[in-house]
Amino acid sequence: MSSILAPSLRSVLLADYQSLVAQDKLPSRSQLDQYRANFRRNFGPDVLTNLDGEALLQTMHEHGTYDSLVYWLEFKNDDEFPAIFGSISGGSSLKFGIYRRKETGAWMTGSPQNQREISVEEAVAVARKHRDQLLRGVRLLEALPANGADSVYQQLQRDMDEYAPDVSNTAWGHKYFSLLFPEKLDDYHVESFQRFHLTKLLQHLPDGKGRYLLAGHFVAVANELDMPINHLTTTLNERTGKPYRYWRVLANIPQEEGFRDAWNRYRAEGAIRIGWRELGDLSAIESNQES
Repeated sequence: MSSILAPSLRSVLLADYQSLVAQDKLPSRSQLDQYRANFRRNFGPDVLTNLDGEALLQTMHEHGTYDSLVYWLEFKNDDEFPAIFGSISGGSSLKFGIYRRKETGAWMTGSPQNQREISVEEAVAVARKHRDQLLRGVRLLEALPANGADSVYQQLQRDMDEYAPDVSNTAWGHKYFSLLFPEKLDDYHVESFQRFHLTKLLQHLPDGKGRYLLAGHFVAVANELDMPINHLTTTLNERTGKPYRYWRVLANIPQEEGFRDAWNRYRAEGAIRIGWRELGDLSAIESNQES
């Protein structure tokens, strides 16, 4: 199988990865499996299928208990389930669609600017909708071929948008699916993080939007480097941090070469050429953020 990473970039990533391993900053594969098994034992599709009514509502959306799905996804961080699978913290509790107000015990929905109280029956209906859409998403991911190409993930994105729109297009829904299918989905739960890190990996990304569209690239890179996707994303976080702005360089490409061929050559060489003679000698410019 041909490499999808530039050789120089591949070497750097492997060196960074080995450094994290040597510092004992990464859980073992068996530990990752155990953490995810703990999650599945409490909130897997079989568990949710067998719940209904207020029991389903509380299991999925009761922030006031340490045993709810929303608590595990956003806050849980202990030996049973450490917070290493991508953060979804921040923002309003309404990012889950509903929440129970601590002061009154009432169930709330709406937006942070326009909240409204709903009955327990209405809250149960929301929990059922969320449960049913999570189960549909699970079936889609079960049927997803391993190591799928962009076209496979483009279809997954369309199917998620159609069959599970209220959960799939949320950070918490994406995290739920990624915990159950870590070999098919990355654990970046916001698209801007996905695009940033793949851009830093010099990947050609497909057009379109969605949290599932780009997962195949993380799968392919993790497979090439022979590491779990969670180890890959942790390595990328250590190396490049959070998304930031970057410059786009448009060079004068020889007409007979074409932009794509030139870009592939630049990427393989780990260098970019600046064709503006007016810039003069750039050797005195230091390699720092200000420059």
